[in-house]
Amino acid sequence: MTLLRIFCESSEANIVTMTIYNGKIMIKGITMQDKLETYALHTDHYELTMLDALVQSNQADKRSIFEVFARELPLGRSFGVFAGINRLLPHLKNFSFSDDMLRFLEEEKIVSKQTQEFLYSFNFTGDIMSYQEGETYFPYSPVITVEGSLGEALLIETLLLSIVNFDSAIATAAARIVDAASDRFVMEAGSRRIEPEAAVNAARAAYIGGVDVTSNLEAGRRWGIPTAGTASHAYTLSFQSEIDAFENQAKYLGEDSIFLVDTYDIETGIVNAVKASNTNLKGIRIDSGDLAIGAKSARSLLDDLGAPQAQIMVSGDLDEYKIERLVDAPIDAFESGHRLVTGSGAASAGFVYKLVAIEENSSMPKMRPVKKRSEGKTSEGGKKFAQRTVDSNGMAIEESVFLEDAVEVNPQSPSCRPLQREVMSSGEIVYLPTLEDSRHHLMNIMPEIPKEIRLRVDGEPAIPTVLHTKKGEYE
Repeated sequence: MTLLRIFCESSEANIVTMTIYNGKIMIKGITMQDKLETYALHTDHYELTMLDALVQSNQADKRSIFEVFARELPLGRSFGVFAGINRLLPHLKNFSFSDDMLRFLEEEKIVSKQTQEFLYSFNFTGDIMSYQEGETYFPYSPVITVEGSLGEALLIETLLLSIVNFDSAIATAAARIVDAASDRFVMEAGSRRIEPEAAVNAARAAYIGGVDVTSNLEAGRRWGIPTAGTASHAYTLSFQSEIDAFENQAKYLGEDSIFLVDTYDIETGIVNAVKASNTNLKGIRIDSGDLAIGAKSARSLLDDLGAPQAQIMVSGDLDEYKIERLVDAPIDAFESGHRLVTGSGAASAGFVYKLVAIEENSSMPKMRPVKKRSEGKTSEGGKKFAQRTVDSNGMAIEESVFLEDAVEVNPQSPSCRPLQREVMSSGEIVYLPTLEDSRHHLMNIMPEIPKEIRLRVDGEPAIPTVLHTKKGEYE
């Protein structure tokens, strides 16, 4: 392979790469504004070997439709929160194979020369319909529909699933934790429990799920999420005494900061924090012991010492179940870390990616529906559309899923809310709401699910998913 790079001077600072490959001249152009990093090999081995067989059999260009859905909600929860599509789309826009990637595939003999040529000029050109980030979903909700050539649709499967499975799991856990906190302040602080980039992505998903702040500074820099922090035990232990530590904290970080009071003795810690801050402390954090009893004692002592404004934050491997048991205590804020960023017991949303329609031949305008029939893993063939049916009180009563030609979907009906919209057309992003939009969307639609069942586990989904197959008929 002979490689010649030409750097062209223009207002967009284009980089043009010309490669002579097996006697063919191939040219790729990239603007400096494009993100150069590609996730094309963040995939499974068999995605490339399947593609290889399709390319060599002239099947890779057949039109196809894939759908993303979950067969069940993890742990028998009543709802899930969809997230990740906004992170996925820029990766698809930049989904390409570098020369180094192609060299690896060649050296490892993973794909043929013919497929290497296919990959050299590859760009994703498909169309994508999706639920909005922050939307609730239920079993068999078609949260993403991908329409494109069979080859390109297969190539993006692993990347797509890895992003939306992780982000949706964290957003769902966050929504449950926030709901359990009953309007109390919630801080995400799980960065040290997972790998660095996952921690940044978890903070983003948790913010969609409703947490107020994150401790992760990169998430704050990258996405504008509010950040916050308190103090550590190591800080206190580094001084000769607790009062010395608190006096230095008050001097350099402000009297109105939050003091960690359980390094030695909670009661003594509160007395020292009040003294060091001249009663001006913003609050205290308790990280150990019986948090309910500790919070009650702390509230009484803070009030007696003349610091009624001081808030009480608790932490310590908190999940929605522990928080739910603490809401009657005088606690103002909860910090959740390990449990939140690992999905609170469900580290993946369980989404799958299934082919539902394939082009029979280029002369036929309609695709042939296909469906998997394996016991326990069935899927329904044909492209589908979804809407949320609600009653007169605004409560969700059905996830209504329509086969393409089944019935006319009426998005103007006051009892129905469309759930999908086009987010990518011919490989170009056409809809990318802000992080705040996604967060506010969840806040606005969460009342569709009765509060008394939101934290339910080992049960049925909050609403059924009904497939409308023909006019007047249901499954």
